[in-house]
Amino acid sequence: MTIINFLGATTSPTSLIKAFRNYFTSFDWQKLAESLINHVVELILISIFFWLINTFGKKLLTRGLRKYHHLNESIPSRAVTLLALVVNIFHYVVLFFYLYAVLSIIGVPVGTLIAGAGIISIAVGLGAQGLVSDIVNGLFILLDGQIDVGDAITIQNISGKVTEIGLRSTQVLSDDGTTNFIPNRSITTIANHSRNDQVVSVFLAFSDLTQLKAATEVISKLTPKLVADTNLVTTEPTITSPVQDSQGNIGLRVKLYVENGTVDQVQTMLLQNYLTALAAENIKIMNNHLNQSTN
Repeated sequence: MTIINFLGATTSPTSLIKAFRNYFTSFDWQKLAESLINHVVELILISIFFWLINTFGKKLLTRGLRKYHHLNESIPSRAVTLLALVVNIFHYVVLFFYLYAVLSIIGVPVGTLIAGAGIISIAVGLGAQGLVSDIVNGLFILLDGQIDVGDAITIQNISGKVTEIGLRSTQVLSDDGTTNFIPNRSITTIANHSRNDQVVSVFLAFSDLTQLKAATEVISKLTPKLVADTNLVTTEPTITSPVQDSQGNIGLRVKLYVENGTVDQVQTMLLQNYLTALAAENIKIMNNHLNQSTN
């Protein structure tokens, strides 16, 4: 079989593609096909062998990392992230050696193929640099601890929960059920909403501003009781009155910090109790459509 020298064929993408084509046209495809048929049983056995390695290897890694998870309960999301990364790396390593074994069995000179500097240049010229960027950037994201599986994040106007961090891409599940596959090389800025306490801000506007003082007294008495009944609030609430929102409405604002991921739960609880207490005092709220419709 003729060996093509690629070392001088790296000046442009066109010459690289031409050299790549010449290399593969130099194969004796008939002899290659005969070798494939003659070794079909061997190929089946080697396929089963690598399938077993892949299957049981992933199980062993999962079991070991679950033990790691058990020993590190304070950072369970980091253990899940590590599991996804290690399983991905293991899968690609097994796939590489499987392809190497198959090509060696059917007579393809894999050693020459890998050793040829021109082949690497062709891969880079055809876009493999993007794959390298994905892997390198993905590793830096994980090493820096920027995100973990389960984190609520925003990447380039895409918001959602991280479901998987792979070597090539990061998967983010949006609230509407959309799974976003984001190439790691395109991740330049990450907003991680799961690392610190989150703020809950409740604004109540009133149709009759003469009731603002009475409403503030009701909310000021009720809020500490509500906070005492939950362990999700991490700071003392602040009540500001009067205050104006971006639309020009005047009212009062309650602001407090809660444990990460509990914003909706706490905000709903506060609003339900505020509306009930204010309605009992016949205080009208602009954004309480139920009270307005009964006037």
